[in-house]
Amino acid sequence: MAKAASKLGWKVVGGAATALAGTAASRGVTLAYRKVRKADPPVNPADPDTALVEAIAWAAVSGLAIGLGRLAAERAAARTWARATGSPPPGMLRPELDTEAS
Repeated sequence: MAKAASKLGWKVVGGAATALAGTAASRGVTLAYRKVRKADPPVNPADPDTALVEAIAWAAVSGLAIGLGRLAAERAAARTWARATGSPPPGMLRPELDTEAS
């Protein structure tokens, strides 16, 4: 039961951290886009009326920023989890080091 609670706890903590980081990164990229381009980013880059170069640039920059923000948040949450519980989050141990598997 403790293992199931630990998994659920990590899903809540890790999910909240990555969701917040993704939202913050998205807002940050949008603000940076507005400052640099002096216009709003494309609402829907897949819209045929959006210039292809603009759509690709927006998708690449926003995807990279959101991905990196989420990765950084999950790593920080995992470090905090390990400090608080004394063990890595569920599923974070490499299989060759996991003594509880099998």
